[in-house]
Amino acid sequence: MSTVSYHISSLLEKMTSTDKDFRFMATNDLMLELQKESIKLDEDSERKVVNMLLRLLEDKNGEVQNLAVKCLAPLVSKVKEPQVEAMVDILCANMRSDKEQLRDISSMGLKAVIAELPLSASGLSLTASVCKKITSQLIGAMGKQEDVSVQLEALDILSDMLGRLGGALVGFHSSLLSSLLPQLTSSRMAVRKRSILALGHLVPSCSPVLFSQLTDHLLKELAKNPQTSLTRTYIQCLATVSRQGGHRVGDHLEKLIPMVVKFTGVEDDELREYCFQAFEAFIRRCPKEMSPHVAMVTKLCLKFMTFDPNYNYDDSEEDEDSMDIEDGDDEESDDEYSDDDDMSWKVRRSAIKCLEAWISTRRDLLLSFYSSICPALLARFKEREENVRADVFAAFSTLLRQTRGGSSHHSLITAGSELGASRDQETAVALLKTQVLNQGFNACELRSEEKFKFHLPNFTLTV
Repeated sequence: MSTVSYHISSLLEKMTSTDKDFRFMATNDLMLELQKESIKLDEDSERKVVNMLLRLLEDKNGEVQNLAVKCLAPLVSKVKEPQVEAMVDILCANMRSDKEQLRDISSMGLKAVIAELPLSASGLSLTASVCKKITSQLIGAMGKQEDVSVQLEALDILSDMLGRLGGALVGFHSSLLSSLLPQLTSSRMAVRKRSILALGHLVPSCSPVLFSQLTDHLLKELAKNPQTSLTRTYIQCLATVSRQGGHRVGDHLEKLIPMVVKFTGVEDDELREYCFQAFEAFIRRCPKEMSPHVAMVTKLCLKFMTFDPNYNYDDSEEDEDSMDIEDGDDEESDDEYSDDDDMSWKVRRSAIKCLEAWISTRRDLLLSFYSSICPALLARFKEREENVRADVFAAFSTLLRQTRGGSSHHSLITAGSELGASRDQETAVALLKTQVLNQGFNACELRSEEKFKFHLPNFTLTV
């Protein structure tokens, strides 16, 4: 017996001790050995190490369990394919266990194994074989409707695997899509959200046919005018798929845009937020293909960036003072509605982010943006929600950066520097000056600590 084999055998023997400290130290020593590049295990040692670590996953001591999981990652590159497959089989079986702790620890183990599977051509056989085993069992676990925790773990692992090894799962893409789509109608929101994440990871490596199948399914379901909760899920999925699908989304925009526009009219703040997130994804991934829809989408953004039905920005200081001396009866009625219930700020924020997407991707429309978007952004400097106001400033900053995009970037452009400014740039600056004067910053009522300075050719704007 070689020195390495003898040392490993000694550690394995200590792992069977009734003393948890002995088991912990032996497992820790094994982990350190496995992390060494030089270690080589014979076939018998491979089998014994794998069996022992899988056994320790059910150890009564949590620290020993955690160490056993940490050993699985370096073990992947130290044992042959049959042993890795054996690990995966046991871990997948444990995920269906009635013991929650064993399910959780086995899920961690599977994620560790997946993270270590080789991407090189030399290890492709192992990766493909292991992925095949895991995927077939995860598909079965996703259908286990009676135990939502099993579904959630399966979806988590599937997302990890698709995100890292999507190309190795091409043969399973169709069955994965068929298994994931029904999960979008789950009664559990957590299942729906993780299914959306998994679909997002599937999209970059799937075929154009499957991408069209997924998009057509979402359109078909949205056309049925489902209940608002399901509509939110489908629109959110559409936004995720669009972000991950890249230019392929452009082939479907003529059908997608009218559908999303339609649902902005539904009185539901969360749904509207998801609609504008979908618009933003369309714009950032397919800016040219979105050209026919610039006017419509911009109009919606301008409308909903001011959507604040529970607040009157025109109230004067006198009105606020008068409220302090109103009767207690009025205070009781005010308690019926809380700012915590107001989700309209999410709608405003998503609409503003959508406008920023237009500005950053379509510099060719800069002059028209100064006529339509610029005054709207300046007017929203009075926004009451800090998060939304920050997005207003961010969008306006993007507009300014686009304006000086043709000039040197090594320093800010200060007053008097006109070198290299194009005619469009000069026109844009003139429009900016006009818009600033028209708006009049006295109406913004910004506090002194909330100052922002923007530098442009011939013009410095301090807010």
